[in-house]
Amino acid sequence: MNAVRDRFDGSATTTLMLRVRAVRQAAEDIRLFELVSLEGAALPPWTPGAHVRLHLRDGLVRAYSLCNTAQQRDCYVIAVKREAASRGGSAFLHAQVQEGTTISASPPVNAFPLIADTRAPLLLAAGIGITPLHAMAAELAVQGRRHRLHYFARSLAHAAFFHELAACSQGMSLHLGLDGAETERALAASMAAVPPSSPLYVCGPSPFIEAARRHARLAGWHEQDIHFELFAAPVKPSANADVEAEAAPLSEVADRAFELVLHRSGLRCEVAPGQSIVAAAARLGVVIGTSCGEGFCGSCESTVLEGQPLHRDSVLSAAERAGGRRILPCVSRCVGRRLVLDL
Repeated sequence: MNAVRDRFDGSATTTLMLRVRAVRQAAEDIRLFELVSLEGAALPPWTPGAHVRLHLRDGLVRAYSLCNTAQQRDCYVIAVKREAASRGGSAFLHAQVQEGTTISASPPVNAFPLIADTRAPLLLAAGIGITPLHAMAAELAVQGRRHRLHYFARSLAHAAFFHELAACSQGMSLHLGLDGAETERALAASMAAVPPSSPLYVCGPSPFIEAARRHARLAGWHEQDIHFELFAAPVKPSANADVEAEAAPLSEVADRAFELVLHRSGLRCEVAPGQSIVAAAARLGVVIGTSCGEGFCGSCESTVLEGQPLHRDSVLSAAERAGGRRILPCVSRCVGRRLVLDL
């Protein structure tokens, strides 16, 4: 995702039936799943940074970045970290999916594309955030394009793709077991070593993303050259400045019911506490295309005609939030009692 933003419509409805051709350990708590078509045919093309949505069980849908090379048309490869606090996706894949398992998936979409450019990019990855950047590094190596990669991991045992990256990357630095302050210093040093005109690609946990963006701005990067993708939604919701004017505290506003009006559809309903706008619209028969469901892919972005959004996403810029005309309905809500969307 770009700081300005790389959008996609998330509207693809085709379903791919895939078979798990191989499962192997990539690092501590990380498994690779190699997916092929049931017929053995070539799969839809993709570009580095793309992800697929896997439809697992009981309506569980999860998005995973493709981490092989785009030249491999016969398979998709995803890397899945077994999360201790799994919401179902990683636990299911690690415990239930094995060679021969059939999985349905949506075709690849790319909210984090590698921009065609002659400049040498700087890649920053933390933890499982290495997955899209591994595909980018491989593509850059194929193109013979100069780049630098800084990979932050808990230990060498946790560093997936280390040997592959060491072989293909023109310059890789591995940072192991750093605490927060050490990570901050390493980020600052990595940026000081390249010109601020370099395209910057960042992926990892939200604190790592925010630290990298902050250091990039301090070092003189332009927002349009900072591209990022989160692997988890922010822990704390972020609201725009107008929320302070509300009499109710943020926690109360976030949990309050409000009226949702879908202008083009001519429908309205109440969005209950704890219910997403996407889920409320679906009950009216209006499908809002979404991918991550956590406010960091941008696929469900919608236009606000009336009402004040309570922003809880990681996509919109400060200016877009202040403008109050855009919303990510998968996670965001309404400050007031009524929200009208152009849907």
